[in-house]
Amino acid sequence: MHRSFCLLALAAVVFGAELPLNTWIELRKDPVGARPGSAIRYAAEARAFFLWGFLNADPNLLQEQPLMQVPEYDVVAFDPDDGRWRGQREKFYPAYIPRTYSGKTTGSEQTVMRGTTNDAGGVPRPDLNIVFDQVAYHPGSQSLIYFTGGLTAAYDVVRRRWRDLAPAGSPPPVVGGSLAYDPVNDQIVLFGGGHAAERAPDGRLVGYTGLWVYRVKANEWRPRPGLAGPLPRMNSRLVTDTKNEALVLFGGDGQSRYLADTWIFDLKTQNWRQSKAAGGPEARAGHFTVYDPQTGWVLVGGGYNQKDLSDMWAYDVREDRWRRLHGEVPTGFYLSADLAPEKRLLVLVTSTRTPGDRMTCNVLYPVRTTYGYRLGDGIVAGDQGSGTGAAMPKLVREQRAGSGKPETVGVVNQWVKLAGQTLTRTWGSATLDNRRDRILYWGGGHCGYEGNDIDAYDIETQTWTSAETGGEYTERLWDHGVRPAGVTFEGGPWTDHGRKTYAYDPVSQKMILAHPIRLTTGYDPEALLLFPARRTMAPDAVVTTPTSYVRYSTWSYDPETRRWELLGPAPAGVDALVTTPRGVMGVNADWPARLNDPGYQLPWNPAKPEDTAIYLFDAGRRVWNRMGDRQTSPQNLYEMTSLAYDSKRDRVILHGGGARRDELWTFDMATRRWAQLQPQGAAPACAREAVYIPKEDVFLSYGPALWAYKVSENAWRQGGAAPPMPAGQNRAMVYDEKRDLVLLVLGAGGDYGKASVYAMRYQK
Repeated sequence: MHRSFCLLALAAVVFGAELPLNTWIELRKDPVGARPGSAIRYAAEARAFFLWGFLNADPNLLQEQPLMQVPEYDVVAFDPDDGRWRGQREKFYPAYIPRTYSGKTTGSEQTVMRGTTNDAGGVPRPDLNIVFDQVAYHPGSQSLIYFTGGLTAAYDVVRRRWRDLAPAGSPPPVVGGSLAYDPVNDQIVLFGGGHAAERAPDGRLVGYTGLWVYRVKANEWRPRPGLAGPLPRMNSRLVTDTKNEALVLFGGDGQSRYLADTWIFDLKTQNWRQSKAAGGPEARAGHFTVYDPQTGWVLVGGGYNQKDLSDMWAYDVREDRWRRLHGEVPTGFYLSADLAPEKRLLVLVTSTRTPGDRMTCNVLYPVRTTYGYRLGDGIVAGDQGSGTGAAMPKLVREQRAGSGKPETVGVVNQWVKLAGQTLTRTWGSATLDNRRDRILYWGGGHCGYEGNDIDAYDIETQTWTSAETGGEYTERLWDHGVRPAGVTFEGGPWTDHGRKTYAYDPVSQKMILAHPIRLTTGYDPEALLLFPARRTMAPDAVVTTPTSYVRYSTWSYDPETRRWELLGPAPAGVDALVTTPRGVMGVNADWPARLNDPGYQLPWNPAKPEDTAIYLFDAGRRVWNRMGDRQTSPQNLYEMTSLAYDSKRDRVILHGGGARRDELWTFDMATRRWAQLQPQGAAPACAREAVYIPKEDVFLSYGPALWAYKVSENAWRQGGAAPPMPAGQNRAMVYDEKRDLVLLVLGAGGDYGKASVYAMRYQK
């Protein structure tokens, strides 16, 4: 309470007198109300800055409460005369918070206008969603036009009311793009954004779209195909230069790299041209971009690349020139700014950490911190700068030679640490490329590495190899586990928990991945229509129409070219894969189906058996073939289900299922039948990582401890080598039959830790 009083007093003092020129001043801190992923906009008719959008940074908005009254999370307005944020006083229809991990909204969830004026005291408004810069002010209607989650909506800044525009047609529900008003043609222009699944001109499926325009009077969206222009990007604002009748764009997130190019869209010719200015800002994303009509400059500041940035710049379209400006832009997890031109006032909002918060994974800070900057004479700090317009890789990998000790073969029943380390891939498994003698390692999430590239460990030379600049990455908001949608700009899969979702295919000599593509409800890309879809909600869901859904997909990764390819559909629910001589086989463990609406496990109902099946992937025809008919099969499978191939008997061993998930099943390739084994001794619960060792005729499981199932004796035994370190989720295990080595990839922790390889020759 004391701090709030001081901040309000500070705001009164600041706005009672003029702010100092060309200096950022903190105006206030609100303990909650930050809007990571949302844009602030100024409306002259209302003489206020407006902020709308949502990502669950408020600890009181629990995932278990999908419908709630959250008035502060509708539009709030900042009055520059008294320095306060004010919400609306009406009773709102309860807001719907999409069911995503930890209650976070992804921006790819469908946005629905809920509530009508006929509701008792209810005021209609859209679902809360991430907006990024997909909002522009339309002076003619005195409205902010939003495009988010597939919804095109208008917010009247004077009447403070929402309206679903329901236009003819719609762009793909991209996120991270930008809207700008075109006063020459009275239309709204959309450019940028990703997390879609669209056909490129060459036929590939890619995660972006081109330029679209919303014709306000006609109330329709239209694409503008065939325009040569900027590369795809996210998180960069497109602004209107009214003096030069142009739209201006700088930098952005290219998913594999940060961009530093400047583009101008001529509103009369409706064509792009690229700036040839020397110098300028370095590559970045997440920066603010505003237009100052008095100087005719486009102002750019802050953002991030491999670090947070605090510099400010001005770009002059007429002169095609960059200038460095005075002022150190405040840093925060996410920032947005806009300009009140008649006051010469920039207002910036960012999200910052709660005092005392020392979490390293939760970066969705709830504190809303507001800053002001008054433009004045003497703002130019220097010349054009030393920027080159060059893109910057998101991550530069260290390439280190291995120890070169091929004679190191491991010690019997003792783990030996091999040379080399790579980034930890949390919840990731691994697979063995036995043609190239490499471990292929992919996965991420939960504060782990987020690139979709693959690390390969050469067993002979004990060397990790990877693409020097990494793969494609989600925008900053998804760095710590929120599920992304669509495909990447290059048409690859987004990184997710690897678990057992991939395996090496000796037939095609590529890695096969079963990885669903998440899409916004209402968005059905033509290229994916034949892919099986899941559109159902959990049985306890309050809102029964899902805001997003998945289509089950099969991918390949070529270790030689390091390229992903979407091969085609996958059977619904297949998410546990294993390598066999015939090719990759998969089981529909379908562990997400075991969760209720808030994300907790549902109780198992054995009275409703499921059809657990095994499928064989035909690499030549790119199809999955079911092995066997519906029959008694393993039940209650979950994410720790283990699979291994028994080469002596030509069968797959499955560990998991049952009430304790400790059952052991086999699928015989000759009879195509499931059989439940009844081993002697206490049985461990499945632990995800398992291998079969033919020399010892042992199924080896690695989790909190090492367990061995001796097939010929039909008995479980605990024992063998103690784990090199506590077995968390950063673990993966493969078996190299050529060297008779069990190989473990173990990460020291999450949050970009390092993973090492351990080898052991197992004997029982």
